[in-house]
Amino acid sequence: MAENKIIISIGRQFGSGGRVIGRMLADYFKIPYYDKELIRCASEDSGIKDEFFKRADERQSGGLLSALHLDWSLGSMFMPVGQDNVLSGESLFKLQSEAIKRVAQNSCVIVGRCGNYVLRDDPALFSVFITADIETRVKRVSTLKEYDVQGENIESLVRKADKSRASYYNYYANTEWGVASTYDLCINSSVCGIEKTAEIIAEVIKITHFSN
Repeated sequence: MAENKIIISIGRQFGSGGRVIGRMLADYFKIPYYDKELIRCASEDSGIKDEFFKRADERQSGGLLSALHLDWSLGSMFMPVGQDNVLSGESLFKLQSEAIKRVAQNSCVIVGRCGNYVLRDDPALFSVFITADIETRVKRVSTLKEYDVQGENIESLVRKADKSRASYYNYYANTEWGVASTYDLCINSSVCGIEKTAEIIAEVIKITHFSN
């Protein structure tokens, strides 16, 4: 297994357990895991502070709007991008894509950030989309400490996050987020649970990438 390169790209609905499943797959195949770490990689590669990438990230509800309609002056503290010394959402996406391609020179798990689109020409890519029913996702978000949702309408928050991710993906990838034809495998984590879903994905990857 270790001799074969595998890039696992995970798209996911908010609250579906995509990050946890991604970590399980990384542990199973003994390969690196990248999620928000990609922001740090892009920042280190470009010399631009990570706050700029965070503002245009898929996680932020206003991220796409900011990326499309705002230009951010870098000033003397940051590396200039382009002749006008202005940083656009498209520039940030390009820099993040370069960081994704760099880490994908070796086997890894990449969560979100249009990973399957950025690496679409890599024969080692296996792309997954993880969904779950709204009741399961609301319950998960409401009970996990990683989500600070006190006083929030959780179902509204979940749907808003999905809308933000879809807008980000559809704009930059020029294809449809969550549509089965966009991915190698789509799976509902509410059917079998988080751990079994990870096991199923791992088995499919073994069949498609490691069977002779």
